Amino acid sequence: MLLLSTIGRIAVRWSRPVTGTIKTVTVSREADGWYVCCSCAGVPTPPLPLTGQETGIDVGLRVFLATAGGDTVENPRYFRRAEKRLAKAQKRVSRRKQGSKRRNQARTLLAKKHQTVRRQRQDFQHQVALYLVRHYDMISLEDLRVATLVRNPHLATSISDAGWSALRSTLEYKAAGAGKQVVVVAPAYTSQDCSACGERVRKNLSLRTHICPSCGFIADRDHNAAMNILRAGQTRRGAAA
Repeated sequence: MLLLSTIGRIAVRWSRPVTGTIKTVTVSREADGWYVCCSCAGVPTPPLPLTGQETGIDVGLRVFLATAGGDTVENPRYFRRAEKRLAKAQKRVSRRKQGSKRRNQARTLLAKKHQTVRRQRQDFQHQVALYLVRHYDMISLEDLRVATLVRNPHLATSISDAGWSALRSTLEYKAAGAGKQVVVVAPAYTSQDCSACGERVRKNLSLRTHICPSCGFIADRDHNAAMNILRAGQTRRGAAA
């Protein structure tokens, strides 16, 4: 049971015991019901043990991200996988009569399908962010202007489906609570410059392998970018120290 001013007593099914002192309570309505979110103060957040490891990550669409160590995380493409089901549910809403009970039922079903996709993406991003802060003490990533990138009509849906901005926000707050560090660097030329010698090798998006004509270094395009991002993050951290 929860007592709220101007509302009164409401029955609540708690997901976990409340710890600390409740400061704010947010009541929100989702497709499958009402939710209460409590913001508490005085909750201990012990830092994670240091690993002595650092990495840079390059986010993309072919793979979700690549690390400077050569590891990759596949892009789950939750919206793309559910696109046909969502379109079918949207068509069902359009066919229903305005203001009818069946239309409201169809709208609720559509909202639940979108909610499922959104929650799948959020859960995936939380898992990836937790893995990164557990394994690395410093994580460097690009300061991408996602709002500008989604203006491209050919890539907008795929970029929104990947959720790069949400990953950055999740990673930053998890790192802060774990005693780890996230460094944001400029994205210019991270995919073009050779991570071995620094030579700028021009290549379009379709070319997925970095081949340096100067030093002969060959690597996956995303891996090469991640190593450049790590180096830029280390430089920025040293300059700020």
